[in-house]
Amino acid sequence: MTRPNQLLLSLLGISFLLLSGCSTDTNDEIEVSVSLAFDESSLPSEDLPADGGDVVLDVNWANTNWTVKAGDVVSGEKFISQITPGSGGDADKGDSQTTVTVSFSANQTMSANQQKIILRSYSGGQADTIILKQAAKPTPKINISLDPNTSYQTISGFGGANMIWGTDYLSESEMNLAFGTGDDDLGLSILRVRLSSDKNDWAGLVNTIKLANERKVKVLASPWSPPAEWKSNSSTDGGGHLQEEHYADFANYINEFIQYMDSQGATVDVVSIQNEPDWLAGYEGCEYTIAQLLNFMKNNAGSISGAKVLAAESLNSNHAYTDDILNDPNAAANLDIIGGHLYGSGLARYPLAAQKGKEIWMTEHLLNLDSGNNPDNWTADTPVGRVWNETMEMVTEIQTCLSYNWNAYIWWYIRRYYSFLGDGERGTTRGQILKRGYAMSQFSKFIRPGSVRIKAELDNTTTALSLTAYQGDDKLVIVAVNPSDSEIPEVTIALPGSASLATTYRTSEFVNRKKEMLVANDSEVGLNIPAKSIITIVITN
Repeated sequence: MTRPNQLLLSLLGISFLLLSGCSTDTNDEIEVSVSLAFDESSLPSEDLPADGGDVVLDVNWANTNWTVKAGDVVSGEKFISQITPGSGGDADKGDSQTTVTVSFSANQTMSANQQKIILRSYSGGQADTIILKQAAKPTPKINISLDPNTSYQTISGFGGANMIWGTDYLSESEMNLAFGTGDDDLGLSILRVRLSSDKNDWAGLVNTIKLANERKVKVLASPWSPPAEWKSNSSTDGGGHLQEEHYADFANYINEFIQYMDSQGATVDVVSIQNEPDWLAGYEGCEYTIAQLLNFMKNNAGSISGAKVLAAESLNSNHAYTDDILNDPNAAANLDIIGGHLYGSGLARYPLAAQKGKEIWMTEHLLNLDSGNNPDNWTADTPVGRVWNETMEMVTEIQTCLSYNWNAYIWWYIRRYYSFLGDGERGTTRGQILKRGYAMSQFSKFIRPGSVRIKAELDNTTTALSLTAYQGDDKLVIVAVNPSDSEIPEVTIALPGSASLATTYRTSEFVNRKKEMLVANDSEVGLNIPAKSIITIVITN
């Protein structure tokens, strides 16, 4: 049995042994807390001003060295010019705060800017990223004025092509949609057809032309090739040229086509001499040099009767193909209309044509995401935004043609998955009006044949807005195109004379020919024009 004193001594000994077995090593590392982030309370609550300046940000950090720099542009353009200081911190210092100054340049565009700022520890273990936003350049109020007493070209119309090869022509219901003038129609006014090198094809085209005639639609007939036996390569395909000894034969052939259609109750208004004479086609085609076309126009085109004559439908509206014709009095007398395509180039003013009193028609162009060469580019899943972006190219092109005093614009096929009416392919429904059809109708439905383009002015020359205006059928029509990524607000139109009513129709990625009434205030109407949109304003008394 152990006595109390002995027990106490024993416990003290054990405690001493335990304490003597523990030691404190002064070389052991003490764990510290590393942190790095922007102080949220210092971040701007509103977009930075468009006129440039400085903004101050606070960086909270502890026990680290760090850098801060401008990062990638999220949208718009780069605008952060300098950050000072560009680095800071201390690996041996606890909770701290450093103020950095961000300098940014002025925004000269109508679109907002967004750019990252990246805060990063040297060790790479800590980082923070923020996005600074800068407001777009303020858009000043835009005033539109019209001068009906200053006029330019008379509009012949807008249109597209029938099925060129094969016999799957536009049906009567499709003709109604394309050429009708009702609320749900597109209002096209020109139909382009193929003047076939095989007379056996002519009969099949009669009904289509008659349907166009019933709708007061102009018909343009374009040959892709003369009959093979008159060509240098004895084939309608693969280029080759019309032999000079058969120039008269081909002029008579064109007359036979016009007369045949007339005998069937079908009227052809305009005939072309050749589709794309400057293009060596692997399919149906025929080549002309500039001199050969001049020869034909001077010595043979005068015998064509019953329809107006159009030339040269060059691939890129090459004026060289018609300059010599216009400068030769005999050849010019046999030409009524200058025609051209816009593949690659050719969109330009043509003062010589105006000087000689000739109309200018754009007779073919198409945009289809290059799907003619790579059909996979356009599918049923192609985003609507991508289609609309390309459609805005078409809209801008038409607007430019009109501003350059061209009289007509004719697209390629009317019915195709990339055109105005669906054909049942690539996710479209046959007979369905497509986005591109609604866009074209912003011109064709409201600018009717016989309308005259008049002077329209913007008092702000820096705006992206493009504008044309027309007078006809007791109304004024304005077409405004905004190709930019930003809305154009506060556009004011001064109503001329006794005009009191204005109606707008708008097509964009999200709406199709949306109709809205404008309320006049002191003989003015105001509106905002959304980004990437086309608006037609109809002004009536």
